Amino acid sequence: MVNTLTCLANIGQRALMPTLMPILLVAILGLSACASPYPLGMSEEQWNALSTDERKTLLVKQQAYQEEQRLAKQQADAKARELSLQLEIAERARLEKLYQQPQNGNVMMVNVLEGQYRSGKRQLRLVEASYLIARGESQFIELVLEDAKHRTITTVNAYLHYDINGNGLYLAFDRYQNAQRIALLRDGQWNCGTTYQKNLMTSYQQLLGVHFYVQEQGAQCRGHRR
Repeated sequence: MVNTLTCLANIGQRALMPTLMPILLVAILGLSACASPYPLGMSEEQWNALSTDERKTLLVKQQAYQEEQRLAKQQADAKARELSLQLEIAERARLEKLYQQPQNGNVMMVNVLEGQYRSGKRQLRLVEASYLIARGESQFIELVLEDAKHRTITTVNAYLHYDINGNGLYLAFDRYQNAQRIALLRDGQWNCGTTYQKNLMTSYQQLLGVHFYVQEQGAQCRGHRR
């Protein structure tokens, strides 16, 4: 197609240009995504082959095309925002219902009891914390760190996720990192409470000997606590 356009643009018989202009315009519009300092993605050779009036016509067409593209993107963005808002509202309603009815594993309590955080040569202690999380929910959390004298030093970002099927709880430094995470898998004792000791090793930071206690909210324990 590019060779055809070049041939058309170089035609010396100006009498044919009014007839060829609509064809040329449509073809160039199709190439407008290509990077070019000239209107509608034209090459320098194509641009130089046009008369002043033809250039003005193409500039007007380019402005109209750009405006159409802007409006189309604006409408698409508005629809995307509307859909995102609808999904967010639906998710909030779903989570609210689960928190109102926490039984049957809908809501889990996750206690971080002790452990060490290491990054490079720095080693700090994890401060005890407790979290409630609903089935299918992901939470951004901040693990509080302190030194040996129990002075709060800083926090480290982490993500806590409860599987939608209710089969596992997961803790990771990166929300989208599934390969490097702590997995607390359902063992049949969550209604009574279960303890875990886990490590999380990444290239830049580690959690060592972290003790967890997890228990279903609103559950009746019919066995022995572990």
